[in-house]
Amino acid sequence: MCVGRALALCCKKPVTRLTLALMALSFPGAAQTFSTLYSFAGGSNAAYPDAGVIVDTNGNLFGTTAAGGAGSFGAIYELSPGAGGAWAEKLLYSFLGGSDGALPDASLVLGPGNVLYGTTFAGGTTGNGTVFQLSPPANPGDAWTKTVLYSFQGGSDGSGPKTAVTLGPSGTLFGTTFAGGATGAGTVFQLAPPAGGAGDWSERIIYSFLGGADGQGPESGVILERGRLYGATCCGSEGGTVFQLRPAKSGMWTKISVFSFSARSTGDTPAGNLAIDRNGVLYGVTVLGGASGYGTVFGLAPQGTGQPYILTTIHDFTNGGDGGSPDSGVAHAANGTLYVPVTSGCEYGAGGVLQFTPDGSGGWNESVLYSFTGAADGSQPQGIVLDHTNAIYGTTGFDGSAGYGTVYELLLP
Repeated sequence: MCVGRALALCCKKPVTRLTLALMALSFPGAAQTFSTLYSFAGGSNAAYPDAGVIVDTNGNLFGTTAAGGAGSFGAIYELSPGAGGAWAEKLLYSFLGGSDGALPDASLVLGPGNVLYGTTFAGGTTGNGTVFQLSPPANPGDAWTKTVLYSFQGGSDGSGPKTAVTLGPSGTLFGTTFAGGATGAGTVFQLAPPAGGAGDWSERIIYSFLGGADGQGPESGVILERGRLYGATCCGSEGGTVFQLRPAKSGMWTKISVFSFSARSTGDTPAGNLAIDRNGVLYGVTVLGGASGYGTVFGLAPQGTGQPYILTTIHDFTNGGDGGSPDSGVAHAANGTLYVPVTSGCEYGAGGVLQFTPDGSGGWNESVLYSFTGAADGSQPQGIVLDHTNAIYGTTGFDGSAGYGTVYELLLP
């Protein structure tokens, strides 16, 4: 099993290229419309978007690619809507490797002043990854300014951040590292800006995983809800864990186990982002496990203080028409609908975007919104985001018209 998309691009499952080429598609009678907004060309144009995009208030999309760019170490790009439905791509920054960072494997976060925050899995002063910010220019058209906020040293401070950071109060950033920490099993960290805005950012490890039943190798970031952090580890206790971190008056954080995937029939290797609803129910995916071994969509419902969460398996993937191997988490809409990209299966074997709708009686209805062909529309979709217009935006890690991945739009009714 390939644990972690950032470990090597070759860990991606090969997808047979089909002769059918689609740049935009509307199904007769279907309720959604699919469009490829951009196909990466490789080289200095950037290649292989290994994470989803984010949307700003003007409808611009921002994302990262794990390779390509001027330095071939990955890039940050912007896509802007234009007249007639055309989208324009602009590379905002190309990573240089070394102390500058390399292999940005996660989506970005938009902070105040339209500053972008993100991580690189590799590079930095010791090669163990970085946290960075990219600030917009004072004058439109000038270059953006990139700053390394922290370089991981690979020891107790963590190593290999694979996921997006979460913006907390007063500009504090929270995130995870896949490795490093007290036992080498990964960490949850906090990065605080300098007082008064001048000086170095300060990193603090708020939890080091112990491996085994405690979990190890977080392949999801953390979400912040009512002062508490929630996340998942891909490994440990057989099939990974979901956890909560709760701040204490002493300034320390207390870890609480939400769920352990100790039986693979319940799921194996949770990955991607979690989502939480107004009732505190956590939603996520496992890449493997479940009834057929191709992953699950799950919900974890709290039962009260001191009580265990109750697992509901929303869907067991079969790697057939319903897809398989979801590794980017879920997007949760205000009406309770879940949207999940899967990297394999569906009609053409190249993955798809699925919708899960509560049926009002405790069950869920599944529907495939789009099946990728592995041609010009891309293959192996990564993370997705919903905007206020009821549109889904996402990326595919491979294929497209030039073979290096795509950015797409899926319009919902």
